[in-house]
Amino acid sequence: MKSSCALLATAMFVVAFLSACSSPGRSYVKSEMVETLEVEIRPDTSKMFVYRLRWPEALIPNHIRVENGNGSSRPVDEGGVSIGRGTYERLLRNATYVVDRAGFCREGFLELDRNISRYHLWIKGECKEGATTADQQKFGEENVLTAKDWVVRN
Repeated sequence: MKSSCALLATAMFVVAFLSACSSPGRSYVKSEMVETLEVEIRPDTSKMFVYRLRWPEALIPNHIRVENGNGSSRPVDEGGVSIGRGTYERLLRNATYVVDRAGFCREGFLELDRNISRYHLWIKGECKEGATTADQQKFGEENVLTAKDWVVRN
């Protein structure tokens, strides 16, 4: 009986762990970072964008270092994004979600460039499809969209 309970508990833990890992959701959006989508529709109907996550300027520290008393120093906790192996994938997942939800890229996009730093992350891309008349009316030639433009309203 004890072994079957332990086995059941272990199985439940593994299932919970795997489902948490497989559906991490969007990253960085519940932080202080400002999320924007800069869109441009060119005369040849190509649709370009830059998806950005930027830490507010007022919150970026001036890189003061704290003396430890033994002659060494350490950086002050600087906030921002901790850059790691999964940062690019999370940024790409966010960009894909936003261009889709905003209705800007209906058929996906090609990544043209990117930059990842502690306080500013961005991806520049081009939609796979050209702009329609409806796209031109909705987005104009150039526009900066914010979360209110793609968040689902209940």
